[in-house]
Amino acid sequence: MHDDPFARAVERAKATERADAEARRQNIKREVGGYVSRGARTALRIHASVFVAVNLLLVIIWATATPGYPWFHYPFFGWGIGLVAHYAATSDFTGGGRRRGASSRGSVAQQPAPAPVSPAPAPAPAPVATAPSTGGSTSDELSRLSELHRSGVLTDKEFKAAKAKLLG
Repeated sequence: MHDDPFARAVERAKATERADAEARRQNIKREVGGYVSRGARTALRIHASVFVAVNLLLVIIWATATPGYPWFHYPFFGWGIGLVAHYAATSDFTGGGRRRGASSRGSVAQQPAPAPVSPAPAPAPAPVATAPSTGGSTSDELSRLSELHRSGVLTDKEFKAAKAKLLG
C-alpha cells in the first residue's frame, strides 16, 4: 500500500471505474439478452388464436361449399410460417422466452429490475510523488486536494494528511 494519499485515491478511483464498467457491461448483456416482454407473449397468443379461428373457418367453408380439392392448406401453411417466425422471435429459442430459474407464469414481471448504473466518476489526477510537484503552486495543489476530497476520492483523514504534507 502506498503512503501517498493521492496514489491511494487514484487506485480507489480506478477500481471504482473498473467496477462501473463491469456493471455497464452486465446491464448491456441483460438488455440485449432478448428477454421477452409480457406484451410480446400476449401478441403471440392473439396471433395464434386468430390463426386457428380463421383456418377453422376456411376448413368449414371448404367442406360446405366445395368439398373437392383441399385448397385451404395453402393459406394454412403460408400463415403457419408467419406464426412460427413470430414464435421464434418471441421465444428466442434459448430459454423459451423465460429467464433461467423463473416460474412459467409472469416470470419477467417477478424478476427484480436491474440496478441503475451510476455515472462514472471524474477521472482522478495522475499519482503525485511524495514531494509536491514543482510545476504548480501550493494553492493549485491545495485546490486539487480540495476537489478530490469534495468528490469523495480522498477521505477526511487522507485529505488532512496530504494537506499537512503539502504545507510543510
